[in-house]
Amino acid sequence: MAARDVVIACAADARFVRPLAVMLQSTLVHMEDDRTPVVYILHNGIDESDRVRVVSPWGHRGRVEWLQPGLHEFGDLPLWGRMPVTTYYKLSLPKMLPDSVRKVIWLDCDLVVNRDLGELWDLPLNGHPVLAAQDATVPLVSSRFGVSGFREMGIPPDARYFNAGVMVVDLALWRRERIVPRTTAYLKENGRDVFFWDQEGLNAVLAGRWGELDSRWNQSASAPATGEAWIVHFTGSLKPWKYETTDPHCELYFRYLDMTAWSGWRPKRTAGSRLLGLYAGSRWRRYLRPAERWRMQLTRRLTRGRFQAGR
Repeated sequence: MAARDVVIACAADARFVRPLAVMLQSTLVHMEDDRTPVVYILHNGIDESDRVRVVSPWGHRGRVEWLQPGLHEFGDLPLWGRMPVTTYYKLSLPKMLPDSVRKVIWLDCDLVVNRDLGELWDLPLNGHPVLAAQDATVPLVSSRFGVSGFREMGIPPDARYFNAGVMVVDLALWRRERIVPRTTAYLKENGRDVFFWDQEGLNAVLAGRWGELDSRWNQSASAPATGEAWIVHFTGSLKPWKYETTDPHCELYFRYLDMTAWSGWRPKRTAGSRLLGLYAGSRWRRYLRPAERWRMQLTRRLTRGRFQAGR
């Protein structure tokens, strides 16, 4: 790995190819010319033609490797709703990435980058297993949807809870301290009560040990703005690729989409999508967020299960 390389990892399946392309394109646009992005894409069934389309705007800039973890690795881990198994692919990083990769930036594919990730890469880890931003919706392990087993594990209720969508990972330390086996053990033991999948498991294992990033490195598009967003994260179920809206964050998403091989694509206009778009960009959403959380709880209760390879 060269001195000016910036190593990035992410995950997607065929349903998230366009958001993946947007996230990577926004990353490339903002990265300084003297930096080289080295990208590992962990995927589940993205065909060769779509892989070519994702990286086609990059030209000769950077290096991209496509990796496909084995599904058997995620047997008996909790899933609910429409969340794909790729949410657990970040737990494959110590195994799937070369041993020479000792640090990596993890990015979910439902976000847009507005700043040079070289700045994020250069931040010192200072012995922390991970750098991440505190979650805007679940600020503490004791918050609703936090770490269900925090009391049994002896974690203080005021311990902060991070969002795992943007992380700087000390991969060497993860390997040395067996962070992944400890995380999967928690998830299997507490599967009936786990809410936010791999994110809860990592917060359980790394409570009190992670380093806090400036919130602008991972700002939820659905939360009240706290200033300039360096990374906009489309958390929740109202994604810009599902509806049209005048929300500035969604307009930003489509601006980058039009720099990819999917230029000009827009979601189908239906009565339902128009209503969602109006709701997502309105002030009423601020007051109705508790109802959204109730809907998430109901969905989890009705669809809760465990991932089975081949399902």
